[in-house]
Amino acid sequence: MPALRFEDLLQDPDREHDADRWGADGRPVLLLNPTGADRSAWWPVAARLADEHAVAVLDLPDAGSLGDRADVLAEYVAAMGTRAPVLAGHGDAALVAALFAARYVAHAVVGVEQRLDGPPRDPETGRALAEITGGRLRCRYLAVFASAPESEYEAWLRERIPEAVCRTYGTGSGFPHLADPKRFTADIRDLAA
Repeated sequence: MPALRFEDLLQDPDREHDADRWGADGRPVLLLNPTGADRSAWWPVAARLADEHAVAVLDLPDAGSLGDRADVLAEYVAAMGTRAPVLAGHGDAALVAALFAARYVAHAVVGVEQRLDGPPRDPETGRALAEITGGRLRCRYLAVFASAPESEYEAWLRERIPEAVCRTYGTGSGFPHLADPKRFTADIRDLAA
């Protein structure tokens, strides 16, 4: 099945992508891939959520800053006619999802294997992290990890995002959402309520 790219959707937002969308009702859930990853990894999660949610699995653009990618995501959300989605992102896609929520409207954000503290890898990432943790993110935020971060991380996160919660799945891989999709989809359903 061909990859769903933002560029394709923005050129024709009414185009149907049966392989990339599941369900039609309920709170929208957008599942975001990290740069260079195969979006099909999200399909088991999307299929589990489809009975209660309109779900889309998206490949983020490879080029551009985190801010640019968050703005393109906003264009996609508007073209879809979606309001206040739940956004789940793995790795750097979690930063894009959180930045979208800081700039626009989201019901909740799930960040998988992506801490919001620590030294940024470049100045642009540092600006994005400051925007995310600087009090502009006002929705529920769930941080999902395979292994527990340091004990002080959750307290640090809650100081900056009062609605934040950390969950450790204990899966031993960098893909806790795929290692335990049943638990992950239950967490998303709770956030979407």
